[in-house]
Amino acid sequence: MTQGTSSFVSAVIRRHTLCRRCVRSSYHIQKSTCANAAYPAAKTRSYNWSIKAKRRKTTGTGRCRYLKVCSS
Repeated sequence: MTQGTSSFVSAVIRRHTLCRRCVRSSYHIQKSTCANAAYPAAKTRSYNWSIKAKRRKTTGTGRCRYLKVCSS
């Protein structure tokens, strides 16, 4: 059997699992942080240099259960 780098490839290591907040497979198990939503931090991860990502996650992209009640 070969030794070294090629033998490590066969070991499939799952680094990320599902995040509770964003429901994406971006929760790093060893770090215990989400790469997408910064869970378990209190505030959701968002940066001004990524305007497209902010557009995807901002208010109005989901169901807006409470806002529907407020607006009417």
